[in-house]
Amino acid sequence: MTETETQDNTGKGKAFFDRADQVAETGNWDFAVELYIEGLRREPENLQRGHKPLRNVALNRKAQGGKGPGMMDKLKYRQGKDPLENLMNAEYLLSKEPGSVEYLEQALKAAQALELREVVQWLCDILLEAMRQASKPSKRVLVRLTQAFEQIQEYPKAIQTADMARQLDPGDEAVADKLKELSAQYTIHKGKYDQEGDFQRAVRDLDKQKELIEEDSVVKDESYLDKQIKRARQEYEADPTTPGKISAYVDALTKAEDEDMENQAVEVLDKAFRQTGQYQFKFRIGEIKIKQMTRRHRELVNAGKKDEAAEAAREQLEFELNEYAERVKNYPTDLGLKYELGRRQYMAGNYEEAIGLLQQAQRDPRRQALAMIYLALAFSKKQWYREAADTFKRLLESVELGEQRTKEARYHYGRTLEEMGELAEAADQYSQVAQMDYQYKDVRDRLESIRNKVRQRNGE
Repeated sequence: MTETETQDNTGKGKAFFDRADQVAETGNWDFAVELYIEGLRREPENLQRGHKPLRNVALNRKAQGGKGPGMMDKLKYRQGKDPLENLMNAEYLLSKEPGSVEYLEQALKAAQALELREVVQWLCDILLEAMRQASKPSKRVLVRLTQAFEQIQEYPKAIQTADMARQLDPGDEAVADKLKELSAQYTIHKGKYDQEGDFQRAVRDLDKQKELIEEDSVVKDESYLDKQIKRARQEYEADPTTPGKISAYVDALTKAEDEDMENQAVEVLDKAFRQTGQYQFKFRIGEIKIKQMTRRHRELVNAGKKDEAAEAAREQLEFELNEYAERVKNYPTDLGLKYELGRRQYMAGNYEEAIGLLQQAQRDPRRQALAMIYLALAFSKKQWYREAADTFKRLLESVELGEQRTKEARYHYGRTLEEMGELAEAADQYSQVAQMDYQYKDVRDRLESIRNKVRQRNGE
């Protein structure tokens, strides 16, 4: 990407970056990822406002148990011919699995094709630290990094990666020759490095990347968590009204999933909400309390305390109904929140309220399938079978569903048709489910029962 093209892109992603920052502060990591990606699609060179905060979101998402990309994601976001699209696809997959060397390499290749020097250097630094942290570094990746660093004339790091590759395979003459060549090139170019300038800044950047890789570890020991909390607390106490400092301190307190620390985080957020009136802090309090309730419910289930678990589930549903109602009031255009509230209204048996919310939520492409399934089920619970059937039919005809969602939709469509007395049509839906999964729920019994009824009606 040329300098002129970079200048032409300036500011085009700002609206998406700004919104992504806001969403990230609420902990809605997946939505924030999508917004950052949309911003980067318009400003792929924007390292500070796009790539770096996207990675921070990815690391936070991973630390809080976010799942990696599924098979459909890997197929949908695979590499193609367009380097910009390849970069966006790689960044999306990397946001789901920030420690993946494969996705880092894909992003690096795309950034090189787009001639995004700063992004290339940043990705190389992350990959280099990943190799330094790896129990078994990859010689292939190190050679690839050597070439990339050399291409952007980062000779000290190219020498470092070449030396690491040589240590893994001392007998590789090609690597040894490359190391000599790079040393000579560095001697020629080292005059460009101010002793207190570029080189030392590069070292400091590498230290930052080491910290990011450490943060990406799935298992974090107590000493590391204590260090994070202490640092975040010091920064917060020095500047207790800055949202970023508050969020960083809360993030540190909640990573250990320790209830006492989480309660400290709630106190910090409550103070910030009372001082500023910013709803984002109250939103975060709700997230922590829901997380605590979910954990308690799981513990009761695992302990075999069914009655107590059921009561805990009822209390949590009541809390979440109030919580999401408040969120929808504060963020009235967020269809994702309307879906979440609509789903909970359905679970609570408030079908009329659920229908209104889910009809709006179905306009969100990311939640369209689930919103339509719950919408149809809500119609069915009110015995509005025709409306339910039409919703299921529209869903199956117009929305791309995975196998599990297809089975679910066809099964409930069949039950709705059965309630309407349209037995042949119901049998057709059950048959399609049985062909996909013979063991799915009670589909075999229902299909056989309907076919017996049809034969009796026909006098067979």
